[in-house]
Amino acid sequence: MEQVRLALVGCGYWGPKVLRAAATLPEVEVTAVVDRDLERAEAAKRHFPAARAWRSLADALAADVDAVIVATEPASHRELADEALAAGKHALVEKPLALTAAECRQLGAQAREAGLVLMAGHTFRFSPAVEHVRGLLERDELGQLYYIDSQRLNLGRVRRDVDAVWNFAPHDVSIINHWLGRAPSAVRCHGYDYLQDGVDDVGFLILEYDQSAVAHVHVSWLSPSKVRRMTVVGSKKMVVYDDVATEKIVLYDAGIDRQHIGRTFPEFNSFGEFQLIHRYGDLHIPRLPSVEPLVAEARHFVKCIQTGAEPVTGWREAAEVVATLEAATESRARGGERVGVEL
Repeated sequence: MEQVRLALVGCGYWGPKVLRAAATLPEVEVTAVVDRDLERAEAAKRHFPAARAWRSLADALAADVDAVIVATEPASHRELADEALAAGKHALVEKPLALTAAECRQLGAQAREAGLVLMAGHTFRFSPAVEHVRGLLERDELGQLYYIDSQRLNLGRVRRDVDAVWNFAPHDVSIINHWLGRAPSAVRCHGYDYLQDGVDDVGFLILEYDQSAVAHVHVSWLSPSKVRRMTVVGSKKMVVYDDVATEKIVLYDAGIDRQHIGRTFPEFNSFGEFQLIHRYGDLHIPRLPSVEPLVAEARHFVKCIQTGAEPVTGWREAAEVVATLEAATESRARGGERVGVEL
């Protein structure tokens, strides 16, 4: 398939951004824009002369469409993805793919049986900075991994359909899972609602990865400034990935080492003692490719359609992320108790 005819469902805050990125690809033609508010759909299609505006996905699917981008409220993701796949259309669904891991697996089975591409919109997985940190970990440049700390904060955009954990944490969980090559085995979560009862504005998650690594994730839409910072601490080096900063990756050759002190005096029971030594080395700022993650995500989706390849953010990864969020929700309801992640 040389040309992919694309439909967007959902013309709110995020949908037009994804559509803009996809439309920059020469192999993409936008042919349909769907929103329950037809005026909003008409506004979104102004720059796409071949596109028609529709109120329902069913109407758009009857037209010339090969693939669908779903960017609606999360509660509708599963139903719309199911509708697109049932009509023989490929689907890119914004995070989360569905609200339960079981639904993610059901959609995955449906896509496999139909020979269709089903991809989750874990946008930051396509960031060159995220891939650079993955490379550092794979090459063992950081040494033994101690912990990961992640902050994803902003003032707004406040939502009512999902809380801050379900809105922001899918990004952090998908990135950390990618870095470590596996999903967490357990999670603890505390959440706090200040603006709307029952909708947490801030959340704190502890992700346990089989006792070998731990990650802390702090998300909030009630913070004075925009922060997208992830810190990875190892025994040899430390790295900070800051998506808001000009220099997105800074590698620190710094840490605290244990130095052995040999003792032979008889008054000591053991000659093995240690002192802690602070180590301050150089900073390294790598040169990264200038790639917009949204465009890279759209390009990957189109390539998978053209080649039949499995997306790197396919239903399996989506199910692992959603399973983690399900466990976090249960932990939050239990006052922060440790809850296992069922994969």
